[in-house]
This record gives sequence, C-alpha cells and structure tokens, in this order.
Amino acid sequence: RGDGVFGLVHFHPAYDRDEIHPADKPAFGHLPPMSFLRPMLRLNGNVGEAESLTDDELFLSNYQRRSPHTMINILRVSQLNAAVGAKSIVNLELDDGRMEKASGITLYSRNAIRLAGQGGGKLQAALDKEIDMSLKGE
Repeated sequence: RGDGVFGLVHFHPAYDRDEIHPADKPAFGHLPPMSFLRPMLRLNGNVGEAESLTDDELFLSNYQRRSPHTMINILRVSQLNAAVGAKSIVNLELDDGRMEKASGITLYSRNAIRLAGQGGGKLQAALDKEIDMSLKGE
C-alpha cells in the first residue's frame, strides 16, 4: 500500500465534483463535496462569502481540478501536507447537521473565493485557450 507515502490528485477538462462518488462524502484525490464549501467558508471566517456566494459561484471551485488533459498527479504525502496542512483535519458541521472530517479548510476556502471572483466566463475562456494550445502542440 502506498497511501501512507503517495497521494493522488485528479484532474479533467470537465471536472465536476458532483459527479464523483460518493458525492456527499470526501473522496481521496478529489475536491471536497460541494455541500462542504459553505460550512468550510464559515469555519475559515469567511461568513460573508458563505452567505453571499451563489451555488453557481461555488460550483466554479471545480476549476481547481480542470486541466487541458485528463491526468493524475502523484504526490508524496509530504507535498500534499504542505498544500493543505499536515494536521488540518477538523470536524466540520454541515448545513444538514451532520459532522464530517474535512481538511484543507483554508486552501479550499481561499480558492473558492478567488475562483468565484474570476467568474465562469473568464475561467472557461482560459481553460479553452489551454486546451486549444495543447491540441496545436504549443
């Protein structure tokens, strides 16, 4: 077993966390479920954003894992820990009252806010440009 040494991070041009099973629980190598984002924002102190961002704006968080090609990034656990924090696993109270383990609260909250600020049109245009460049071999 390599899960104590390596971690996988999944990317796809049409990455959609709602299509990952299970959709309402963490899945290794994937973004947190969409239902985790508002509670994560609140826990991170971004209460205003948790209340004001629309579901469509939060959906833009999927762009964290969109790329010109389908790929799996294999990282050492130490690299993953550097990104989300080695001891960043917390109990997260979801909007339906369930408690779930979650990690990367700061990272995913910051990214959700930034991506929402960019807007879907700009994000998709940038991805389309990357896809086009890759098809042309640039």
